[in-house]
Amino acid sequence: MAELGLTTEQLVSRWGREEITHDDLGPWFTFAFALDGGTLAALVREVDNAPSPGYILTAIGEQDPRATLAEFLAESGLTADRVLREGFE
Repeated sequence: MAELGLTTEQLVSRWGREEITHDDLGPWFTFAFALDGGTLAALVREVDNAPSPGYILTAIGEQDPRATLAEFLAESGLTADRVLREGFE
């Protein structure tokens, strides 16, 4: 959905320890959220061999991805200058 320029340390200081989730690629640092509009969102980053710095914002819901990004930024208090790249189709 979008790549945000954030470090694990910044996220831990804001929301506490990350969760470690796993998929076929391996372990991921994960910070999960339920947005007010009902969308489930997470900031994720591969624990080992992340392809780029920062975290990927991903979401599950019916809302337009740009609207979800805007909602996440507003609710989290993060500013749009943290968005490094948007990957909307």
